[in-house]
Amino acid sequence: MNKFNKNFHLNMSPMYAVFFFMLFMLWASETKANDVEEVIVVAQQENTIKTDPVTSSSLMSAIMPAFTWNAGGYGGFIGYNERGAQTSHTSVIVNGIPANDPGAGWYDFGHDFVNGQTVKVVSGANGVLYGSGSIAGTILIQDTIERGITLRVEDGVNYARVAPIDQLEFSVVSDSMGSVRSDNNEEDNYENKTARFNVDAGKFNIVGKFTEYDYDYDNCFDDQFESTNNCLQSGVRYNIATRSDNITIGRNYVESEYFSDTVLNYTNKSYTDFVRFSNEKILSDKVYIFYGVDADQRSYKTQHFSHNDENYGAFFTANVRMLVDLNIGIRQGNDNQNAVRVGAELGNWFFNVGNSFRKPTLYEKFGDEFVDGNKALASEEGIGYELGFGVLSAFKFDFKETIEYVDGFYIGELWVPPTYQNTGSYTTEGIRFANVFGPFAVNLKYTKSDQPRVPKYMGMLSWQDNFFNTNFRIKYAFSLDRKPSAFDIIPQDKLFLDDLHKVNFYITKKLNNGITLGFKAENITNEQVEVVPFYPVEGREMYLTLDYKW
Repeated sequence: MNKFNKNFHLNMSPMYAVFFFMLFMLWASETKANDVEEVIVVAQQENTIKTDPVTSSSLMSAIMPAFTWNAGGYGGFIGYNERGAQTSHTSVIVNGIPANDPGAGWYDFGHDFVNGQTVKVVSGANGVLYGSGSIAGTILIQDTIERGITLRVEDGVNYARVAPIDQLEFSVVSDSMGSVRSDNNEEDNYENKTARFNVDAGKFNIVGKFTEYDYDYDNCFDDQFESTNNCLQSGVRYNIATRSDNITIGRNYVESEYFSDTVLNYTNKSYTDFVRFSNEKILSDKVYIFYGVDADQRSYKTQHFSHNDENYGAFFTANVRMLVDLNIGIRQGNDNQNAVRVGAELGNWFFNVGNSFRKPTLYEKFGDEFVDGNKALASEEGIGYELGFGVLSAFKFDFKETIEYVDGFYIGELWVPPTYQNTGSYTTEGIRFANVFGPFAVNLKYTKSDQPRVPKYMGMLSWQDNFFNTNFRIKYAFSLDRKPSAFDIIPQDKLFLDDLHKVNFYITKKLNNGITLGFKAENITNEQVEVVPFYPVEGREMYLTLDYKW
């Protein structure tokens, strides 16, 4: 944090003076405060889960039950754009620390596996309470640990987790995916080693995780610019936070190295150093307020480039309970990163509206050895609406000055490298329905979006019941009518990418001695399609899982 503090003092401004004044007031307050994860958000569909390593492996499939496959299997990129917006418009906060990549702007779930995390999804425009650029929602992930051991067996043990105490856990994933592409038969593997800790130290809680991974993938270029399938991405990710009632301080760090034929081609590393001071006050049984200030320094580095950015702001939210429950949230930040959110709730009816302002990321502004940056990019702005009644809701987002990747091209023999440009406005809108009818669960989604690869129809149907003290469950998930992107080469007579259908079957048995046994069959209909061109789905897979808590 020394570098952060140095820059913090060297760049003193009137906004910083306000920041430190509010910091002092918060520090002096005796009112017990919650972390930002505990902000009471009125007028939204709540979704909080405790992930279960017995019944799920991918963290994304636990967060989004309608999720089917991602391109590239284990380790392949998984972004959250459930409402048809760009993935950079969803904020992910891990252990209280913003975790979106300072370079790319999104969060990659491809290296996250279920280990018993607590996850809360804040829908739609409600996300602006957690940052001006999170209009498509916010995902709050809290690492929790339960002592015990978990083993998952397929062709041998491909997942193992051990937590000798409630404060410390180790896990390993090691699996073969066949080939991640459909144009070769080369075997590709994925390995992930993760350590997590969660320790109470007096008034402070210290929580974090450290991950190392190796991901085999195909279709890269060697040092002679020849195409090869012998590709490897190796990476390190860690997240650490120290939190008390009023303070959160921490770092989120990502480092990746890309190899072809054992030759190191490219590296990048990025981190976010973050601090938040917050407080709550219950003014009466009808008025609750939550307020604070936060600041971060973000860094993105490659072999030849290093770029930094700073963000800071103040936030305030008030809940007022009258005939109609009202919620008002405001953020004021540097570089016009301002947002306002208003929500109202009356019985089962709810409505909210919020705006968004997203600065260009460091990568979009400055690029790297392969992509030209564009310092002239205008920030993205948007506004989102959500109207709902109980289990049914409708939403609409309007964005202007969208920032998008533009591929490189030749003008004669002159190569114009790829870059980012403002490409105008886009709209995404849709309807969401989620409910449980006895043993049946239904999750249906309709999305109309100008963004590519977004399913127009997406959903999940499941049934579960208990027989002989054993839980049986079957789940069907689907993604239909996905418009191809400019990079998806498909036959001219096709209008959409392949439809994705996935049926899973689960059997779970809890014994009296703390042991849980699980059987899972994924893709039991053995679908053979491509997530995107040249990236197929895996065939039928079966797992046995043993979980023991002591």
